[in-house]
Amino acid sequence: MEGIPLLKDIVILMAVSVPISVLLTRLGLPTILGFLLTGVIIGPYGFGLVTRVEEVEVLAQIGVVLLLFTIGLEFSVTRMLNIKREAMLGGGLQLFFTIALVWFFATGMGMSFSVALILGFIISLSSSAIVLKLLVDSGEVGSSHGNLSVGILLFQDICVVVMVMVIHALGDTAGTTPLAVAKGLAIAFAAVFLIVTGVAYLVPRVFHEVVKLRNREVFILTIVLVCLGTAWLTSLAGLSLAIGAFIAGLVISESEYSNQIVVEVLPFRDTFSSLFFISIGMLLELSYFAGHVLELLLIAGAILAVKALIVIGVGQILKYPLRLSIMVAVSLAQIGEFSFILLNISSDYGFLTREIYQSLLAATIITMAITPFIFQRSSDIAFRIAHLLGVRASTRGLPQKTHLANHVIIVGYGLNGRNLARVLKETSIEHLIIDVNSDRVRMARRDGHRAYFGDATHPLILQRMGADKAKMLVIGINDPVGTRRGVKTARELNPNLTIIVRTHYIEDVEELYRLGANQVIPEEFETSVEIFSRVLKDYRVPGNIIQNQIDLIRQEGYVMLRTPSITGERLASLASILETSVMDTFFVQEGCYVAGRTLEQLDLTGKTGITVVAVIRKGKAHTNPPGDFAIAVGDMVVVLGSHAELNNAMKILSEKCPLVE
Repeated sequence: MEGIPLLKDIVILMAVSVPISVLLTRLGLPTILGFLLTGVIIGPYGFGLVTRVEEVEVLAQIGVVLLLFTIGLEFSVTRMLNIKREAMLGGGLQLFFTIALVWFFATGMGMSFSVALILGFIISLSSSAIVLKLLVDSGEVGSSHGNLSVGILLFQDICVVVMVMVIHALGDTAGTTPLAVAKGLAIAFAAVFLIVTGVAYLVPRVFHEVVKLRNREVFILTIVLVCLGTAWLTSLAGLSLAIGAFIAGLVISESEYSNQIVVEVLPFRDTFSSLFFISIGMLLELSYFAGHVLELLLIAGAILAVKALIVIGVGQILKYPLRLSIMVAVSLAQIGEFSFILLNISSDYGFLTREIYQSLLAATIITMAITPFIFQRSSDIAFRIAHLLGVRASTRGLPQKTHLANHVIIVGYGLNGRNLARVLKETSIEHLIIDVNSDRVRMARRDGHRAYFGDATHPLILQRMGADKAKMLVIGINDPVGTRRGVKTARELNPNLTIIVRTHYIEDVEELYRLGANQVIPEEFETSVEIFSRVLKDYRVPGNIIQNQIDLIRQEGYVMLRTPSITGERLASLASILETSVMDTFFVQEGCYVAGRTLEQLDLTGKTGITVVAVIRKGKAHTNPPGDFAIAVGDMVVVLGSHAELNNAMKILSEKCPLVE
């Protein structure tokens, strides 16, 4: 029995990729690099261990579909509308300048108009699969530089359909007219609009009915159907499968089932997306690479440099600070996965020679492989380049020097910044807002605040905002490196400044304190505080005891949650508090089980151990009521006991009571 031929290739593929990935992970290198290396080794141009490359590529495309589907789940339609400026203007400018520059150089080297244009298409695209995954994994997808990156990437991906149709038009011997191309595009986008509308209407209702079944298998099958089905429908309209999957994820992201769907899809996504990167490595001819390695490295370096410079320019046009523009530029400098689609179509039409095809393929793999390394250091690279260039921070729109003193400087007008600014405004406390997002600056001004555009990590910006005379600086931006730089700069300007920082990253807490922050608020710890306070409240721990515990945790810089030994000591002291006797009350409503029954019949002392010390009826207290005292509707029962005893007693007292809390 021969078995399934493809299964053998998948087993070989996994057997090689797992040890390579483990080794690279231990060396601190990205796993994407391991997948690309695996493809080179086992591919037909390596050791030839995998023979069914086409079938592996089909599975790889499923990986890209699932990847874009989960990324769409983590977005929302509202957020997409918020980055329309970055997508339309930023993405449009990036594509135009990149294609134009590549076309200019290619025609200057003697290439035809068609080949030069196709090269511009291929090089202009960046990798959504890599960059979006890195942004999501690092928690920076909602940051200012994340918004610009996502906007440019989405515009690129949408424009792939235009590029595909143009290449088909150039390669069609019948000579497709511009009118025919425009008509095809109009039909494609009309079809997509209908698909999006249909998915938005049907999918939430389908999931609502499926969830009622409480069947996990049916739920997972529905997820796969929606993901692959929407991708297939959009492919019929001329768009890529991945864009269809992203649309499906985006629609579902607005539903209450999105979090559970992400959990169910992640294992499939990670498995299949690894096949995508492996399949890319399989296409590289090792003999060609070895014979032209220096030339290929120079080509890859030139592509990285040119694309980065263009994105920096686009960021400056959009009035992003230079530092953030550089961060986006180095992250988007690679060639993307959709370029392989254009490569294969162009090769089929005979536009690309073997040398050009392999050179572009090798350059793509090199730029993809180096992207995770660059991304991890993008913030540091941005600061160093800005410093080397001697670029001063843009102070346009800032006051020469604020006249305020003893005021609050709020860095970032996100949710936390808005809430704080509103409270300060209502309490007439002077404050200033600084943000790198011009839309948020305008929003803050509409809300009646003094708000300015600028990068608060730069000393000159903080000086203009009066950091040397301010009472407090509150930093609430989603930029770990920028936050650290801002804290350090502010502390150097004003040793007496109170600095409060919000961070997503627990590992940043110690360093932020070392750099000069007075209070660091990790979001995960605040969630823990909220959870345990509600649990203790449900066990009827007195409010002052709960608040005391919360105050201790916050005053000590969350050291209780960061240090297990201290946690144990604190919980031990809390346990002794729980064992003490406290008092509680219960109001008897109409329909309660206890109404009309005597204390002897209820036997609360015998069943739970508590003592009924009084019953308040119509404003009069009946202390130490006897056993034949009957409880009536409207009574307030006062009981004494330990926390555990009170908890058990309240279960009896609240039996059959309507809406008892």
